[in-house]
Amino acid sequence: MSDRSVALGASCLLLALACGGCSADTSRSRAATPNGSVAVVRPGTGDELDDAGTRGDAAPPIDAAGPPSVHIAAPTAGASFHRNTVEASEWVARVAFQVVSGGVTSVELVAAGTSLGNVDASGALAYSFHGDGTLAIDAIGRDAAGIELARDSVSITIAPPVDTGCHAILDALGLDWAVAPATRGIADPVHVQPLIGGVSYRYETSATATTLLMDCELAPRLAQLSALVSSYGVVEIEHIGIYNYRCIGGGNPDSGTCTPSQHAYARAIDLHAFHLADGSGYNVTSDFVITTRHDSCPIASSSEPDRVLKAIACSLVADRIFQIVLTPNYNSDHRDHFHCDMSAGAMYLGTGAWGVDPVIENLD
Repeated sequence: MSDRSVALGASCLLLALACGGCSADTSRSRAATPNGSVAVVRPGTGDELDDAGTRGDAAPPIDAAGPPSVHIAAPTAGASFHRNTVEASEWVARVAFQVVSGGVTSVELVAAGTSLGNVDASGALAYSFHGDGTLAIDAIGRDAAGIELARDSVSITIAPPVDTGCHAILDALGLDWAVAPATRGIADPVHVQPLIGGVSYRYETSATATTLLMDCELAPRLAQLSALVSSYGVVEIEHIGIYNYRCIGGGNPDSGTCTPSQHAYARAIDLHAFHLADGSGYNVTSDFVITTRHDSCPIASSSEPDRVLKAIACSLVADRIFQIVLTPNYNSDHRDHFHCDMSAGAMYLGTGAWGVDPVIENLD
């Protein structure tokens, strides 16, 4: 994968260690190379080691450029890294690898059976680790046919962040924020200044952007949203609300007779328009063209503004920025905005048929 799959791979590694460990490759013989890496030679090629630990006189070189070798120059064995960087609303440890190699065509880094990718031409690769624990990192050098020629390994430790709280995430993201007074429905109320990741958040009827009241956990999602829309040149998002203590479809959450909206918890935002620096942009009301059928992503579009809006909607779910995204296709209550919320355990993009309002319970 994905970066998250490394945590699962780490669990598999610990299980393997508990069972006594195993060799990842039993079909090849290995020999130590002068730089401390491990060269892998293919049986039957004349490159096997003899009983004295030396190669036979008739053994041809594996690569004309020199003997294959791979060495992990950084990080050093036993290095420890805290998950002190926030990516996609999660704490990660960003580790920079540097590999020195020769006589190989490519070098892949592998952690607990999961590929981290190939190093670049300079031997560098940076990777974000999500899980904690000790990992064995293998650097595997291969020839053009993908056959392993050399390998080196180091063990590193990924440690949890010093502070796992939401407020620490806001600090790590560089947001301008403050604790807000206790507010009905909001578990962790904060005030966040409206410039987030270079994108300004302005309420539809306000001439200027003002401080945003929200649950702390919404703020990192808005940082992700800013990064997404920035790729389209968006500098301002026009929204029509975050906090509104109400039920889905109306009503008082305190009545106990209806389902509270995620707006009641300040864990939702309604997106109305996306503005570019030159004054142009994408308006959900006027530019989003309602489709005549249920459509999976990419949603069929009929103009460039329509395409951009639908691409943003799809990315909001595909990138797991929000759990629920309801577009104008969903029903008549959403014709002028994207409703985006953080419903626990959900993952839904509301794209319904024009004129047919789908009945799906517990969606805003």
